[in-house]
Amino acid sequence: MHSTLILGTTVAAAAVAYALKPKRPKTELEASAVPIPLVPSYLPLQLDSVLGYIISTLAGMDEMEFLRNITNKYGNTINLRGLNEDFVVVLDPSSVQHILAKNQPNYEKGPQFQEIFHEFLGSGIFNADGEVWKTQRQLARPHFQTSEFRDAALINRHVDQLIKVINKRIDTAPNASLDIQNLFCRFTLDEATDFLFGDSINSLEHEDSEFSTAFNYAQSITAWRFRVPLWKYLVPKRRFLREIKILDNFVYRIIDNALERQEERDKESKKNHETETEKHNGGHATLLDHFLSYQKETEFDREYLRSMLLNFLLAGRDTTASLLTWTMWHLVQRPDVVARMKEEILQVLGPNAVPGYDDIKKLKYQKQVVNEVLRLCPPVPFNIRQSIEEDVLPNGYYVPPKTPIAYSAYSTHRMPELWGNDVLEFDPDRWGPERVGSIRPFMFVPFHAGPRICLGQNLAYTTAQVTLTRLLQNYEIQPVPGFKPEQLGDIVLFSRNGMQVHIKKKSLIED
Repeated sequence: MHSTLILGTTVAAAAVAYALKPKRPKTELEASAVPIPLVPSYLPLQLDSVLGYIISTLAGMDEMEFLRNITNKYGNTINLRGLNEDFVVVLDPSSVQHILAKNQPNYEKGPQFQEIFHEFLGSGIFNADGEVWKTQRQLARPHFQTSEFRDAALINRHVDQLIKVINKRIDTAPNASLDIQNLFCRFTLDEATDFLFGDSINSLEHEDSEFSTAFNYAQSITAWRFRVPLWKYLVPKRRFLREIKILDNFVYRIIDNALERQEERDKESKKNHETETEKHNGGHATLLDHFLSYQKETEFDREYLRSMLLNFLLAGRDTTASLLTWTMWHLVQRPDVVARMKEEILQVLGPNAVPGYDDIKKLKYQKQVVNEVLRLCPPVPFNIRQSIEEDVLPNGYYVPPKTPIAYSAYSTHRMPELWGNDVLEFDPDRWGPERVGSIRPFMFVPFHAGPRICLGQNLAYTTAQVTLTRLLQNYEIQPVPGFKPEQLGDIVLFSRNGMQVHIKKKSLIED
């Protein structure tokens, strides 16, 4: 996107916004509350701030650190107004709790958010409000209960394939570095599509699959829609719609096959109490099968099912890949942490045993490591709501109606006043029994919180811990000299330049 084009359209948008924005008289509540501090801007309609942000983003700016630096300078509740439109950011736990839990009904995704995501995610759970969201969550919750994946068999099946791919790479190029982020994205896509659809993409075997390419492109373009004024006219759409069509063709094929299976199950269930659903994957239905079991009550159509499945895929695939990627980055910097993790694995499992769900629960230090990665590198570093009615935050600041209000787990997790002067240090002992009690509610929100807390957080922990255990049992992982990841905060926190590591085969017993 050309910066001159962005400049011209932004100026035009600013003029229109200024001309059409109605003047709103102060309400009684507003008059009695404190206005949220504005981040200084020196041109009319905050054009310097808007253009500076867009151009810096195009140039590869670290947006997470950009926001953290602003809040460090101007406070933990700020108004990043642009084009005369308010955009509130809150970091303190009491305000985050107010938005996500205590007054959650007043803060929804809102029409602007939904319009940006609609072509990609439709009216699925990630993009829905009100009764639509409640219905989908109530239906999905049972499938994400711990009992659905206690034996971790599905996860281990895909870790087996991940290990095969890594071994092949080592045998082919033993001294070359490996982009472990790329592998984790393909691994979690395979696992997530298997868990959700019962039909894995197998992207570990076929790296450049149409589906994975389309899915990645759709996320990237959707993220840019948040950044650019008049995005409908500036952000590329022709290819975007072609890639969405690829996603649709795949998902609708899966849905149609599942509908056929459902018809067969309905016929069979009249003859036998044990249905195919109960037999599937050792007694575990897919999420799609789970939804279809309620079809007669809810009358889902194919489009509704398509939206739900893509929403859960977005929520489950990249977030776990992000967690594993940043865990690798921190581990290659800290051989002392790796040594403690390996010692614990040997005590609990030995050098070769494949971990099950009950085994993972015994790896206490490993869980501390994962939590510390989630603190410093939350997979969803930034999230947005919109106020419905006017409100006052616990710290006394006034929120106007219909105002975008964002919270940043990334920034909250790095506040010295909450976590101490060593806030930027990677320290898993922060989560040990001696210190964990000092972590207050809503200080730590990697999976969000309140009624919309992530349904798949237990699955994310289990996937991450099973995968880490297996990798540490089989390999020695070392840093690549001179490599440093560049944070990219689109929808999910990744590294713009991948995650390069050196990896070689080594039995855990040899350490």
